[in-house]
Amino acid sequence: MASTIKHILMLKFKDDLTEEKKQQLIDGYAALPSKIDVMKGFEWGTDLSVENLHQGYTHVFISTFDSTAGRDAYLGHEVHREYAADLLVNLDKVLVVDFAPRVVPIPVSTS
Repeated sequence: MASTIKHILMLKFKDDLTEEKKQQLIDGYAALPSKIDVMKGFEWGTDLSVENLHQGYTHVFISTFDSTAGRDAYLGHEVHREYAADLLVNLDKVLVVDFAPRVVPIPVSTS
């Protein structure tokens, strides 16, 4: 049975990277779902936490896949490999975590 997989990339761009280059890299990632059909969703954002526990990571990218096989096809896809090669040389920090979400129902109050 297929399970949704979330591929989370947290990163910090190099300090000397221009805002234009950062945006180019973000736009490049956002364009991947139109080029790699196993990507079923993509979202990104910047750290907004007030807890100061981000450990220097400033950006988060979340890709969604229908299965681990889809995630694996994405990782091996030529378009992803080319993009990742450009992205990685522009980063100071990177962390990747993949997981299968477990949805916990929230009880509805009857009062």
